[in-house]
Amino acid sequence: VWELVFGGFGNYVDKKRAVRLKSLEDFKASLENHVASIPHDQLCEPPLSIVGPALDASKYYFEEPEIREMFARLIASSMNTQKSDSVHPSFSEIIRQMSPLDAQNLTYFTRPLPIVEYRQGKQINYGFTVILRNVFLENPNEQDLNKQSISLASLARLGLINIDYDHWLSDENVYSRFEKTDVYQALKTQLSNSVKIQPHMQKGLAIPTPLGTQFIEVCLK
Repeated sequence: VWELVFGGFGNYVDKKRAVRLKSLEDFKASLENHVASIPHDQLCEPPLSIVGPALDASKYYFEEPEIREMFARLIASSMNTQKSDSVHPSFSEIIRQMSPLDAQNLTYFTRPLPIVEYRQGKQINYGFTVILRNVFLENPNEQDLNKQSISLASLARLGLINIDYDHWLSDENVYSRFEKTDVYQALKTQLSNSVKIQPHMQKGLAIPTPLGTQFIEVCLK
């Protein structure tokens, strides 16, 4: 009766165990490869304050390739004299709070990147309502603008990027593609018959912070 009722659960547990073991082997192999790439004269003993929390936290993220890879790079960087001074104790905690999409997006922040905010506003008193913040189009692997908005907010919360709508890139052409998204086109269609309320696109910038730049150097390169 047990096998009849719970047999499927047992199979599920076996499959999850196999996946976890494979992910653990992949993590080990990645870490070994990163350490092997360090010149022998640059190898150093990693501080326990970095390696301990990193290894402890990483055991919950083996099945997330992007997160797993960041932990491997963090540990390897702490063993490299050329990078060890750039390793901050907070990096393990930052990685723990990141999603795979956060990790993907952060790789694009080698420079300030364009973002926009979709708004609808009244022409008379210039008041407006925000429709969607942090519209980000740099990552072609994720087209969901709501997910991207949350990801950028998360990166800003972690102190890795700054979001600024008071400044923008001087090249206006980089913002033209934001007018072509389905979300903005739908907003224009929705307000097409309105005289007082019009769609508006506020240009902005997402800029890597000094902490973010250092994090990228240690955990993503």
